[in-house]
Amino acid sequence: MKKYLLVVPLLFAFVAVQAQRSMGNAIAEYLMQFQYDKTTKFEDVDLESLVYVGSPYADKNFIAGEIYHNNKLIAENVPLRYNALMDEMEFKTSFDEEDKNSSALVKSPEIDIKIGNKIYLFVPYHGGVEKGGYFEVLVKDSKYDLFKKYNKKYFAEQKAQTSMTKDNPARFTDNNVYYLVSDSGTFYELPSKSKAFSKIFLNKEKEIESYIKSRNLDLKNEKDVIAIVRYFNSLL
Repeated sequence: MKKYLLVVPLLFAFVAVQAQRSMGNAIAEYLMQFQYDKTTKFEDVDLESLVYVGSPYADKNFIAGEIYHNNKLIAENVPLRYNALMDEMEFKTSFDEEDKNSSALVKSPEIDIKIGNKIYLFVPYHGGVEKGGYFEVLVKDSKYDLFKKYNKKYFAEQKAQTSMTKDNPARFTDNNVYYLVSDSGTFYELPSKSKAFSKIFLNKEKEIESYIKSRNLDLKNEKDVIAIVRYFNSLL
């Protein structure tokens, strides 16, 4: 299995996890060794009560998922969601539990998450957890993988300055980044501009440029980026 280690500078909003707390059912008891209180505030704003546009989550709703520890399934049908703003994987003991009472899994490269059909890995930064982050796996291959980093930016609410203007609600924007990941675990950020994008693909630059043009692929379209990486792997 590939060992992943971030070796490029990334701009993440990292928030330290807090003290461990006990939960009340079988799932929580089994997961207790991996469970921490989630961080609920950002810039002194309670995300549970905040009215906003956009979302701090990859998917707002909790979805049935699976948790793996060292590639071994340790829990299934767990209500899970990825808080991309906090870079935390939240879970509940049941779907009936209130969202505000959810907790966050401890960040560890030994723990992989599957939410619906999405797979997430936690990748440390220079061997440390504090500046590491979660990535969604879009392509898994023995040659090059494709990872997606959800980058969320928060803009606070702005009150109208005059009677002629309107209030602007708090909002979250997305600036997702894609990474080509080698078999040694090295991350290469994929630029959004075509010329710079093709240069990432080493000695296959011309083939990649031709493939993009012949199929009129859009580098801002995730499905097209996936197709390009799969084609690249087929050339190796």
